[in-house]
Amino acid sequence: MAHNGDWLPSREQDLVDLAQKWAAGLADSAKITAFGWKQPEAAEALAQVGAFLTARTAYEDVDSTANRMAKDEAKDAAKGAMRDFANANIRFNKQMADEDKLVYGIRPPDRTATPAGEPESFPEAEPDTSIIRQLTIHFWDSATKKRGKPHGVHGAEIRWALLDHAPVSVDELINSDFDTASPFTLKFDEGRRGQRVYFCLRWESTTNRKGPFGEIGSAIIP
Repeated sequence: MAHNGDWLPSREQDLVDLAQKWAAGLADSAKITAFGWKQPEAAEALAQVGAFLTARTAYEDVDSTANRMAKDEAKDAAKGAMRDFANANIRFNKQMADEDKLVYGIRPPDRTATPAGEPESFPEAEPDTSIIRQLTIHFWDSATKKRGKPHGVHGAEIRWALLDHAPVSVDELINSDFDTASPFTLKFDEGRRGQRVYFCLRWESTTNRKGPFGEIGSAIIP
């Protein structure tokens, strides 16, 4: 059974069983070739896994403090080597089928798509007027405070308008654009310089469901 999300078993006997499968595979030149594994990395992983299995056998034969310490040290080294080899040669290896990876304890990702619901958060936005005749809107998620889209979100709808008064409703922002990644940029003619742009954003999911609008912001066209 894995511990804290780790794919390596926490129960030592289960780890031994898995390590034996690893040792057999890493020693099989046909598998190394078929899976496109890097030979030096396979040899290094095999050495660490083999050392653990040898130390475990010695501990089973003689349950001494020295043998237990040697076994535990070899186990930690083997687990590190297995993780490194799995990340470099197994986890994203397109030459290996899912059932091949399962032999080495790597479970395939869940490919069942979860339908995206209505976004619950909204984009927070900050205007950038450092470039003449241009307004750049940087946006991020209100829930995570990160410059990235929430799970299941395709992008942001940007509503905006040039107004001489503060809008009382998003409905007054008559222009609508869409952007899949921050930042979003609006460009204006020379005659628009000095006018105020009001804007507001909301997330839209991959299933075209719209979330709530964020706060209405504004900026002067430089």
